[in-house]
Amino acid sequence: MTAIILQSIFVFNDFQTPLYFLPGDENVTVQLTLFNFQSQFLTKFNLLFMNILLITVPLLILFIFFNKKIVAGMTAGAVKG
Repeated sequence: MTAIILQSIFVFNDFQTPLYFLPGDENVTVQLTLFNFQSQFLTKFNLLFMNILLITVPLLILFIFFNKKIVAGMTAGAVKG
């Protein structure tokens, strides 16, 4: 269970794969919109922080529900018996 959750975080936060393999406005992911709200001279902080919240909330909910399973999976091999 721990491996599945940790791997899903890497897949969910992937930035480069959709950027290169899914070009166009109809294939934009939430992570790619972070890139669009920043520029060299202007940053739209209200849209940027709302987008960060949209990215963080699903992972936070998963962590809250699966916290015991995550800790049990990480500590399963730590006890020498």
